Order: sequence, then C-alpha cells, then structure tokens
Amino acid sequence: MKKRFGLILVFAGIFAVFGWFVLCQQLQVSKESFGIYLLENYELVISDEDIVWYNQTSHEVKLAKGGVEKIEALHVSLYGSPFVVKVNGEEIYNGSFVTPISSIPVPPSEVVIETLVQDNIIKIQRGYPASQFGDQDSRNNPKIFGHFQRIGKLTQ
Repeated sequence: MKKRFGLILVFAGIFAVFGWFVLCQQLQVSKESFGIYLLENYELVISDEDIVWYNQTSHEVKLAKGGVEKIEALHVSLYGSPFVVKVNGEEIYNGSFVTPISSIPVPPSEVVIETLVQDNIIKIQRGYPASQFGDQDSRNNPKIFGHFQRIGKLTQ
C-alpha cells in the first residue's frame, strides 16, 4: 500500500512539474507581441492576429480582414492621430495615422501610416520631409524584424 501511495505521489509530482512548465511556456509566448496603439487612449489598433505578413524592405503590412476593418473604422483627425509601435511591451517608435483626403499639413512625424487600405495592405512610411528626421530610419528596428521572423510573418 505504501509503495502504491509513493508511486502515486511520484506521478503527481511529475505531472505538476510538467503542467508548470507548459504554463510557463504559454505565458512566455503570450508576452511576445507586436502592436500599434493610439497614443490618446492606448487602444490597440493592429496586433499580430491582424497581420498576414510584414515586408522588411518596403515596410508594407498585409492585413487580415479584421485588421482592414480596424484601420477603416479609425476616426483620424484632420491633423493626424499619433500612435506608438510596441514589441513585447517595449516602445519602439512613434508615428501618426493620417488621412490621405486631408490637405491640412499634419505636425511633423517621423513615421506615418495612411488610413487608405489598398489590396489589404498598409504602408508604414517615413514622415515628410524625411531629411528632417535624420539618417536613421526607426522602422528598421531588429526587434520588429526578429519578432515577425519568429512568428513566421516576415517577408523581404
């Protein structure tokens, strides 16, 4: 009887350690994320689940249907709506969503995303004039590329 009880305790211990390991792995995976958040209210606009692929060279992003709907539903001010790009909770760069139909100049922003979606693609563009923001392009961040490489959504 004591042997059987000891065997049950050993199996329960193994099961508990295995369960703890799986839970830790799931929590680690859920921490890894890409997101574009509105600065005014930190609303998540685009996340990994909204993205089909991210092109490292052109900075174009192919969106899933849900991502297209989120961009099209944005209420962007004529002066633009500031956002922040985060990878795994770390702020990478700021930019502004802009509407292509406004002729009002938006405040200078290093990065802009027009809310016009064509063929389910948005383009993360350098602000204008690009010379105002220096030589370093904040879109070329290895953390962004590494993230999309890890989740299998990086293209060239």
